[in-house]
Amino acid sequence: MKRSQMIDEVIDSYAQNKERLDALDTVCKVQNAEIKAFLGDEKSYSTDNYKVSKSVQNRDTMDEELLCAKLSNFAECYDLGIIKVQEYVDMSALEDALYKKQLTPEMIEVIEKCRKHKEVVTLRVSKIKKEEEE
Repeated sequence: MKRSQMIDEVIDSYAQNKERLDALDTVCKVQNAEIKAFLGDEKSYSTDNYKVSKSVQNRDTMDEELLCAKLSNFAECYDLGIIKVQEYVDMSALEDALYKKQLTPEMIEVIEKCRKHKEVVTLRVSKIKKEEEE
């Protein structure tokens, strides 16, 4: 079999499998949302064959452009190396300054106003192992 034939077959097979995977992924995303809606505040649920557990993670991100604009009013942020000459926030320097309690309450208030909160809900499904009957 020629190399080009082998590549053609693998590409065709991959494309077909990818189409099936994408279709199943769409179905799974819809079902995932339905399960989360059915569960509501419940953290877990079991059927005869599967156990579903739901966890909630809170993730925060910073609006760096807004943070830079707001913190640029504080000369200390330049001295501490938090704001760089190109006007961006060095997040490592900011975390370090927060850890070392080098920021004023006003600066911390500005930082909190720039925080974006995101809640990520993760769903895990596992098969229930049946104990062997003797």
